[in-house]
Amino acid sequence: MRKSISRANRTAVAVVATAFMASAVVVAGATTASADVCSGSLCGAVKNRTGETMHYTTSLGEGPHYCDVWNWQGGPGSEFKHARCKQASFGNGTRGGNGTGNDVDAFTFAGHGYHERFSRVGSWHWRAKGVWTKVRSGEIADCGIGDNNEVWCTVLWQV
Repeated sequence: MRKSISRANRTAVAVVATAFMASAVVVAGATTASADVCSGSLCGAVKNRTGETMHYTTSLGEGPHYCDVWNWQGGPGSEFKHARCKQASFGNGTRGGNGTGNDVDAFTFAGHGYHERFSRVGSWHWRAKGVWTKVRSGEIADCGIGDNNEVWCTVLWQV
């Protein structure tokens, strides 16, 4: 006896398979050393609304400085790497972003620690001053001042 799969189940399987293949293309296209110019329209970005100096890099994996990155692969997974980079800094404003052609790879605050999370429902984690958080292409780290006058950064997919 042959068992048939319902149309709803076939559709669900097709959607999941398509999403899986699309995510594999994104992962396969990622390189170890990031470039300061992004290909296509997906570029990493940082938005600083803290009134504090934010440090960022557009050349993670190469450059005259070093960045201590806690999430080398990006996202919330922990994989520490002491990597070459070229550091820059700025006050309030935005650097990089989709469609700008400028790809921010990571950020930190050198003068104080900060809280970070990935997605609006992710868990908050404390990062000591000088510890870098990697931002993948297509993501933006939005940092502001919150509880106890501390810096809080949420990393989101740009729309």
